[in-house]
Amino acid sequence: MMAFIVRMKNWNEFIKDVFYSLDNERDLIKNKTLNKSGVYLWHNKVTDKYYIGSSINLYQRISRYFQPGYLNYVNHKNLPIIRALQKYKMKSFILVILEYTPINLHKSEQYFIDLLKPAYNVMKIAGFRSGKKIKKKPMSDEQKLILSKKKGVEHHRYGIKHTEKTLILMRENHPKTKIVYQYLADKKTLVAKYNSLRQMEEQTGITRDYIVRSIKKNQLVHNKWFFTYISD
Repeated sequence: MMAFIVRMKNWNEFIKDVFYSLDNERDLIKNKTLNKSGVYLWHNKVTDKYYIGSSINLYQRISRYFQPGYLNYVNHKNLPIIRALQKYKMKSFILVILEYTPINLHKSEQYFIDLLKPAYNVMKIAGFRSGKKIKKKPMSDEQKLILSKKKGVEHHRYGIKHTEKTLILMRENHPKTKIVYQYLADKKTLVAKYNSLRQMEEQTGITRDYIVRSIKKNQLVHNKWFFTYISD
């Protein structure tokens, strides 16, 4: 830790805030970092290793490291800084805010990575979590086969074009398609029956939105007609 403190004195021109007792300084961290963007550094007092990261919302990002659910999440288990926090606990770390900046965040993070060469940042590339590029788990042959059948040329319906008549039938028979009845203002004399709101709009020129609102409010349309989804 002494070696790190000596280095910190040399980095003094960069350091904005330092938190030594993290378990007791959560409120202070929040007050200092809330709604701020910047670059931060975790220092392990036991191993003298550190990690540099950045975020457009420093408090939100930093607070995650205090959450067991975040530390134990399966996709995080191979990240060096996460493994270190799990092994040495938060009491073994110091949090340093190297810079508060709303612009060129990754450029600033990259500057500090190049300057300080943090051991926990494996790839040394700004923008990658813990400096390590996240790799997706490769799909199995079975998963690839299932996916291929759902899209692209392998899909069983690929290339099939429906006629306009078929499209109309598909829309009219869709489970969410509603039959619309049009009555005179007396609500008894049936004027027309439409297989869907779309058909009603095409044949009457009255917008679907207006009809739907009128049906919900049980109001007349243009003071002439009464529309409903229920036949008399």
